[in-house]
Amino acid sequence: MARDAESTRRRILSVALSLFRERGYAKTTMRAIAKEAGLSLGAAYHHFEGKQDIVYAYYAQQQEAHDEAAAEALDGGQSLRERLGHVLHSALDVRGVDRPLMRELAPLVVGPDDVANAFSDRTASVRERSLALYRRALDDPSVPEDLREVAALAFWALQMGVLLYFAHDESPRQAKTRALVDGALDLSAMVLGMLSTPPFSPVRAQLRKVLADADLLP
Repeated sequence: MARDAESTRRRILSVALSLFRERGYAKTTMRAIAKEAGLSLGAAYHHFEGKQDIVYAYYAQQQEAHDEAAAEALDGGQSLRERLGHVLHSALDVRGVDRPLMRELAPLVVGPDDVANAFSDRTASVRERSLALYRRALDDPSVPEDLREVAALAFWALQMGVLLYFAHDESPRQAKTRALVDGALDLSAMVLGMLSTPPFSPVRAQLRKVLADADLLP
């Protein structure tokens, strides 16, 4: 029974994403999704509370693909800069086919609906998985322990901004976004190197306090 329910849920998600891409998120109704999936409207609502809940499932699906794409580099012997670069670039790779949909869904990422808001409790599990990739990339002797969580949060925020730019980048193969990522990585390596030195330990402590006061760090 659970297997059937999961299969139905995957079918609804697949149908919904196809309709979002074809008609747009705003113009697609739950009734249309249910009809295309061969279900009653009530059955569709049994699996998803609404379109925003489907968007959350889409975010989770994207993050799973990102986890898989980044795993090989994070398990290898690459340098810190290479690991961070692979995580950021693979974030673009797994989302490259969905740039038009990303543009339409962007307001939901920072909107008032907790189901799709990137900073809400509802999306915490997806956010945590993304942060975990950067924690793994930053697990390096050159990065002090008290800087790693701050840096992971900074790179997650960078990824969010880069994805927004990526969604609107009409340069060939989104070359401007790729160059932005590489430039940001070079700059970040310089900043990390500076903050990792003993004279900057008070700065690291203040960074942690500021972020903790904003409930962005434990």
